[in-house]
Amino acid sequence: MRGYITLMSIMVSWLTHTLVCAQPMQGHVLDVSGGKPMEGVLVNNIFTDERMNSDKDGAFSVAVDEGQLVEFRKEGYKVLRVRIPQGKRPSYFRVMMQRSGTDVVDYMHTREAAPDYKTDSMRYYALYKESLEFPKLTGLEALQHPFSAMSKKNRQIWAFQDEYRFYQEQKFIDYTFNNKLVNAITGLEGDSLQTYMELFRPTYDQLRSMSEYTYFNYIKRTAELYRQRGIRSKMAPSRSSQ
Repeated sequence: MRGYITLMSIMVSWLTHTLVCAQPMQGHVLDVSGGKPMEGVLVNNIFTDERMNSDKDGAFSVAVDEGQLVEFRKEGYKVLRVRIPQGKRPSYFRVMMQRSGTDVVDYMHTREAAPDYKTDSMRYYALYKESLEFPKLTGLEALQHPFSAMSKKNRQIWAFQDEYRFYQEQKFIDYTFNNKLVNAITGLEGDSLQTYMELFRPTYDQLRSMSEYTYFNYIKRTAELYRQRGIRSKMAPSRSSQ
């Protein structure tokens, strides 16, 4: 009888924990400049890859757990990521999105923001250390451990590892290939600067393989190529005039 009661206590405790963890993150997405509701914002739990779009009133609801990241993405706006806090969770989230010509990720809770990408990367790596260091099964290992390879939870963790790695690589590019540096080397500014940076944005592997000298030369050379293309496009006769 005592064993039965103990088992029931464990099951009730587990069920209570599951219900608490399964609470959705819900709220509204608004444009920060006018406070208007935003329809069609992609809301994505990066850890589980559960996705939905905000409705015409900007409302959204997505299942989350403590410590997970939820991404808000819409063309023409800065990507915004919200980390679900530990412990008691807010019952309502008011998400404000800002227009931007670049795909730079912003974090809510700006008081926690780090001064540079290195410190920020270390902080978030520490937060997700267990998941990021979870071993990946590839090739022969996957064949030897088929149940582990097919586990939904394991696949979610591995997908999160890939997403995290991609995001960190993009942050490194943003930090290294930045407006201030490119402007100082090329003299480009405004729309010309933004267009150049979109056309000639280097990859993560490219940047890692370059020395500082090679990198500066890359910017000079591609900026000259960009200017030549611009001159040729202006000099070329339009089809309507032919």
